[in-house]
Amino acid sequence: MYSNQLTLAEELLLIVLDDSSGKLFPTAKPFAIDIAIAASLIMELTLNGRIDTDSEKLFVISSKPTGNQILDDVLFEIDAENTNITTSAWLTRIAQKGESLNQLIINGLVNRGILMSVEKRLLWVFKTRAYPPASGIEEREVRARVLHLINSDEIPNPRDSLIVGLLRATSLMNHLFTAASLDKLQIRIDTIVNLEEINRSLSKSVQEAWQKIIDSTPVIRIC
Repeated sequence: MYSNQLTLAEELLLIVLDDSSGKLFPTAKPFAIDIAIAASLIMELTLNGRIDTDSEKLFVISSKPTGNQILDDVLFEIDAENTNITTSAWLTRIAQKGESLNQLIINGLVNRGILMSVEKRLLWVFKTRAYPPASGIEEREVRARVLHLINSDEIPNPRDSLIVGLLRATSLMNHLFTAASLDKLQIRIDTIVNLEEINRSLSKSVQEAWQKIIDSTPVIRIC
């Protein structure tokens, strides 16, 4: 099913990939990308008729595998849970796997030839790894599609509306537009986001989950 089609999580990751460094937006707000990826997985499962969700809860409709290992792992975890857990709690749980989850998505894009895996050295000593686009075609297409949609009067398809909703809800939209441009486009962005019920139902849960992760993370002070 997902042999060629990019998932919402993959498209979102390509959007927040910094071209110059080959890394995810380094200046994004703490855990913004993690919570956006978590929400994108929930949205994808909803679009595929595996779960349903509202502002309070989510529940499994079908446990049939999607064919995408990351989505299926999330679906299996939700299906195996015996207690009632709120949507925001699920988003928190999934987002807390952010680093490993993002790496799995990146590895999948590398395996498909969409990203490259490049080893670099930090301060000529410490090894680090970056993931620049292989051709840039997929990355440019995703960004161009989103930017064109926001700057036009076209009616979006559900997936594009959800991506815009995720970018807005986690302040990642700030990395695609200047503050002045974003202010002018705000009404259009809100219109696109509000077209999809999933955006409306998950918006509050995303904010709650994001704040919970921030509040539960110890602050490291350097004296």
